[in-house]
Amino acid sequence: AFRSMAEEEPVEAPAAKQGVFVFPNGARYDGTYEMKPEHEPAEGETDVPMTRVRHGTGVYKLDGNVYEGEWVQDRMHGHGLFKFMGGDVYDGDWVQDQFHGQGKYKWKNGAYYIGAWESNKMHGEGMFVDTEGRQWKGRFFNGQGPGLHTLPTEPAEQQQQQQ
Repeated sequence: AFRSMAEEEPVEAPAAKQGVFVFPNGARYDGTYEMKPEHEPAEGETDVPMTRVRHGTGVYKLDGNVYEGEWVQDRMHGHGLFKFMGGDVYDGDWVQDQFHGQGKYKWKNGAYYIGAWESNKMHGEGMFVDTEGRQWKGRFFNGQGPGLHTLPTEPAEQQQQQQ
């Protein structure tokens, strides 16, 4: 039976390793990683130094900031939860170390935004709830909310009757 090269068994990617390592700046990573060449080998170069690359899932901590989530080729990418040392929290989608996709950002004062993100900015359909509980819903553009409208709030008496 004739077999073309295309029908050969696929080459498996190297298995992810599990471990804990500390960076020179004191940051700590606990999770899965891969070993990757530090650079593309030059012609004839056979002994290329290898480096660890965060890949898979893990927890990264630095100076009171904590990211727990998915990594792709040493970048926060996929879904993750980032707790900022100041008390703010972002839980959502990441693309190459930036909020991008759907997510919720909650400020330590209690205000929050839930909706679409693009390149670390509120961008697309979303809702912002301020510290008074007022809801602003609509289309955000580049971190701003032109044309947002407030949603009606129920009078306090109606809220108490429902509880």
